[in-house]
Amino acid sequence: MPNSRAVAGGVAGLARNFVNQGPAEALRRFNLEGMAGAPAEDVFVALTDMLCPAGGTIDEAIARDAMLETVADLAAAGVGNFDELSADDLREFFIGVVSRSIEGKILNEVGTNAIAAPSDIGGVERAQAMLHDFVEGCVRDEFDVLGTDLSDLDATAIDSFVDDLYSAALDLVEALGDDG
Repeated sequence: MPNSRAVAGGVAGLARNFVNQGPAEALRRFNLEGMAGAPAEDVFVALTDMLCPAGGTIDEAIARDAMLETVADLAAAGVGNFDELSADDLREFFIGVVSRSIEGKILNEVGTNAIAAPSDIGGVERAQAMLHDFVEGCVRDEFDVLGTDLSDLDATAIDSFVDDLYSAALDLVEALGDDG
């Protein structure tokens, strides 16, 4: 999952810089510092274009979709301007991106028949709901265990965690497919 890890690292770096240096400095790395006072969803869409531009590989498309789905959730929740975000808002964005990236990669594996899925629609829907709950729960648990607000999370920790969680989620879906 190299692209999902890169996107997770980019989002974590943004959050770390936001907390430690402020919103404009956090966006400077992406040449978006002028958007610091813009609506958060606009900033995150622009960030999506920087981290995973349209027209890339399947893995890049999965990461892009994960970011855009998370942006849509933030917009629906009514978050304000980017410079008004809290550390919790940034954490939720990171959790959403990581969770959806892993889910998307697993669902792609199912779609390409690399792993078996349950044989009926109800089983597929249950498996997808279980996958979502499992992945998001694991990401949240990892944050609780680490006690981090993203300001001190490093790339190695992100890579290791994403790889481990992807493997565990893949095992779960394979088991559900075998039972389905």
